[in-house]
Amino acid sequence: MRMATRPQQAYPWLQFALRFALIWGPLSLLLAAVVWVLFKVQVDAAGASIRNSERHVLALASNTVSTELSILRGDTLYLASVSSLRAWLDSGSAAAHAHLSADFLAFARDRGIYDQVRFLNAQGREVVRVNWNRGKPVEVPSKALQAKAGRYYVRDTLALPAGHVYVSPFDLNVEHHAVQRPFKPMIRLGTPVFGPDGRKRGLVVLNYMGQRLLDQLRVIHGPNGEDVWLLNGRGDWLLGPQPKLEWGFMFPGRHNARFSSDHPAAWRHIDSGPAQGQFVLDGDLYTYSRLPLSKIFGTDVGTRHWVLVSRVSHAALAADVAAYARGLGTVFGVAVLLLAVAAALIAYYGTRRRQSELAVRASESLFRGLLDAAPDAFVIVDASGCITMVNEQTERWFGYDRDELIGQSVEMLVPERYREPHVGYRAGYLTEPKLRSMGAGLDLYALRKDASEFPVEISLSPLRTGKENLVIGIVRDIAARKRIEEMRRVAETQYRELVESLPIGIYRNSLSGNGHFLDVNPAMVDMFEAKSANELREYRVKDLCCDVEAASALADNLVKEGSVRGHELRVRTLRGREFDVSISAVLKKDPSGRTYLDGIAEDITARKQSEAHIHSLNQALRDRATELEAVNTELESFSYSVSHDLRAPLRSMDGFSRILLDEYAERLDDKGRDRLGRIRAATQRMGVLIDDLLKLSRVSRVELHREAVDVSTMARDVVQELRKDEPDRDVEFSAQEGLMEAADARLLRVVLDNLLGNAWKYTGKTEGAGVEFGAYTEDGVQVFYVRDNGAGFDMTYAGKLFSAFQRLHDAGEFPGTGIGLATVQRIIRKHGGRVWAEGEVGRGASFYFTLQRAEAT
Repeated sequence: MRMATRPQQAYPWLQFALRFALIWGPLSLLLAAVVWVLFKVQVDAAGASIRNSERHVLALASNTVSTELSILRGDTLYLASVSSLRAWLDSGSAAAHAHLSADFLAFARDRGIYDQVRFLNAQGREVVRVNWNRGKPVEVPSKALQAKAGRYYVRDTLALPAGHVYVSPFDLNVEHHAVQRPFKPMIRLGTPVFGPDGRKRGLVVLNYMGQRLLDQLRVIHGPNGEDVWLLNGRGDWLLGPQPKLEWGFMFPGRHNARFSSDHPAAWRHIDSGPAQGQFVLDGDLYTYSRLPLSKIFGTDVGTRHWVLVSRVSHAALAADVAAYARGLGTVFGVAVLLLAVAAALIAYYGTRRRQSELAVRASESLFRGLLDAAPDAFVIVDASGCITMVNEQTERWFGYDRDELIGQSVEMLVPERYREPHVGYRAGYLTEPKLRSMGAGLDLYALRKDASEFPVEISLSPLRTGKENLVIGIVRDIAARKRIEEMRRVAETQYRELVESLPIGIYRNSLSGNGHFLDVNPAMVDMFEAKSANELREYRVKDLCCDVEAASALADNLVKEGSVRGHELRVRTLRGREFDVSISAVLKKDPSGRTYLDGIAEDITARKQSEAHIHSLNQALRDRATELEAVNTELESFSYSVSHDLRAPLRSMDGFSRILLDEYAERLDDKGRDRLGRIRAATQRMGVLIDDLLKLSRVSRVELHREAVDVSTMARDVVQELRKDEPDRDVEFSAQEGLMEAADARLLRVVLDNLLGNAWKYTGKTEGAGVEFGAYTEDGVQVFYVRDNGAGFDMTYAGKLFSAFQRLHDAGEFPGTGIGLATVQRIIRKHGGRVWAEGEVGRGASFYFTLQRAEAT
């Protein structure tokens, strides 16, 4: 029995225990670290997932609200432009009113989301109102319509420009100063309605049943079942975690029942933060998104914004963490037990191995692992130059398998041109082996299996073993470094060429020491008329400044601000010539801490001279404007004299001539009466000429006010007036629809009065008279034309058409003063356009005009 137990007593339990502890302990710690990292990763991933989910939930809610509000905005603008409303605004008839009511009733029935659909006139009186009553729309009788001029939403909506929509605060409907029960959340939307003449004719108001929007938000939940809350811009609950919290701001005594009171710190984060955000406060995760209603509705009137909020409580977050911890704890316990069993088995069998075998194998494994893990190629050769060992990097770089290299001459890795000298170098190294570089200062290359070469650095080291002396060659591929060095060299060359070729001066200057130039480019040398860069470097910067105090101020500003831009100085060249420069510089420090600056200097002498010249021209322009103002004053005085002083004798001549014809007609013969008639006609014609001259002078003085003008409608209005003056004439008139232009409406009316009036006049003796008004586009500019088939004119005299008092037809044939087309030309030029005409005698005329300059091509 004693002999049977001796092997058991001889077993090295101490080594076993030590080996077990060395295996199991680090592995357990490593496992613990891995489990902890997994736990942290899972917790962080879970947290990130929750945050992302909350952001997605808020994004879904924001899209829901934005989509719904965009629908409301579109409905409001649609009703404001519906054709029946436009028809009623034009006629105001009972039939148009009935059509408008039918359209509003159909709209309310189709939508089914509005409590009221109304149109109010500009005085705030309801014209049409449709109420949603017991699940269907009902039109309110005219006797029940109300005046709403005092309501805030009427006042604010009428203040808006065209195309903008007013949105009211989101609140409960109030009837007779009390909140309506059951609650009816309501949003009022309105937009002004304009007539064709641009005047406000009323407004469209929609009462949106907000419960629809709240119901859409109630079904949106976070990953842990969190609700989405909706707040107004003051932090009041519109949709909250409990119904009793909602709409507290509508009831006396409940004004503090709001999110901003229940969660004050969170509200401060939301109210002062960006439009969307996420933050953790007291362990709770808050996610919010502000909805800027002004961007949706195009106005700042009414409600500014709403806020969507979701909250994940600390308890919910902690519950997720605890669940992960329990699961990983179980895994850790099982893994620790399995590691203990595996460590015990390894320690038991490992202890029984011979220490020498373990040492040899460990040494070989370590040596091989170190070689294979090395970033460089290791080639070990014997004294005869045969390869005995290589690492994995050698295989990758040279393209050989390990078996293809072992036993081969190392010269197979050397390019052909280097092989013969390499044999001598190898033999010389073996006579005095030591650690050193091979081919120091030379460009070395190695040869791959595919016969390609690559640049290398080689280090040699002797390795003495018990059997033989070996040489370790460490080969490093420096192709990437060579490329980087070449790229750096090319970049430096390009940078130097760029600096030297720039037409502006570039310099580096030392602020510490004597303040001399450190480096300058050729443009800088030329600018200061130096013979060379070295000559310029001998000068200090302040020696070249005409104003030393300005140079000191520039240096102080550089030290204070760190940079200057566009600082102007008066300097002199090395030859004494003064000129102006613009300095831009940046303060820098080199690795040793010395201060210097890099800057550019631009000669701005020509610019300064140009500025002085421009100043002189501006002064001359101001003097010219003063003279023109005096001339205009004299012209106004002359116009007054023409209007007052010349009319008095004309009225006397006309009046006394009329008296002679009325009282002394029986004493005059036919020739006398004819002469008096001619005197009266001449005086009246002189009066018309005076009126036309005054109109022509006023056109030059009137101030131009451009606005969008419906030219088609204006042309039809002019022709309608002409038809009233001559109702017996049958003239076919056509006008192109939808012609709009930015112009002065009053002056453009004068142009159309003259051109269309001339076309009407000169077709007076034409059978089947026709007048056409239209436009086409040329070089990006709209060209208008008035075309007729009347008397026409000879193009030989087209140059006289637009001169004052120039007529191509006898006044007895076609009446007129010859001022109209001159007035037209002056108005067109005042707009920056041009006017011209084409015609043929007996075949009509065409007049063309533009109201703006052609686009540059």
